[in-house]
Amino acid sequence: MIGTTPKPFEEIQNALKGYEKVAVIGCDGCAKVCMTGGSDQVAEMAQKLKEKGKTVLFALSPERTCYVGKTKVALDPHIDQLKTADAVLILGCGGAVQITRQVLENYHLTIPVKVGLDSVGHMDTLIMGELAIEQCQECGECILNETGGICPVTKCAKSLLNGPCGGAENGKCEVDSQRDCAWILIYSRMAALGELDKLRRFMAPKDYSKMAKPRRLNIKERRVE
Repeated sequence: MIGTTPKPFEEIQNALKGYEKVAVIGCDGCAKVCMTGGSDQVAEMAQKLKEKGKTVLFALSPERTCYVGKTKVALDPHIDQLKTADAVLILGCGGAVQITRQVLENYHLTIPVKVGLDSVGHMDTLIMGELAIEQCQECGECILNETGGICPVTKCAKSLLNGPCGGAENGKCEVDSQRDCAWILIYSRMAALGELDKLRRFMAPKDYSKMAKPRRLNIKERRVE
């Protein structure tokens, strides 16, 4: 899941300054789970914009706004309205913004597409509606087989690969004393699995070229290009 947080309404107003007729598009995928861009939040944003004098042409939440096909299906019935739009506001991740722009370009529509949320990382939901946590940086070189299913690249503030730094105290990270030290978690997990011997192996530096942006995933051939 892509975690998102709402931008300040003042920032959204500034982004829409000079645009009178606006469409509001959310996402019933990740943004709905984050309670930032589901149908409820889209309706709330549409109302706030109306109160500020905007004409809201329509407001909707595609099933997954980062999927070209699903976004196109959601927007197809609104082509005539989009032709009159001054701007489109997206309550979704950065991917949703760019997919919407591409769909509009495929309609031969050149419309400003504005974002109402900030994307804050790949998140996994721990408590529905309350808490999600970043656990994977999608580095392209997964080492979870070697660390008991706990990622030091993400969970360690320094992304250390061969054990903890010298600053951990009482099982907590020296960068943030409220967080558990990733490597102590890994040690405890490996001990429980009876695999502490694996921690004696040196882990080579990561090949960060595999994180070079933007990446392309060839789904048919199952490889990154």
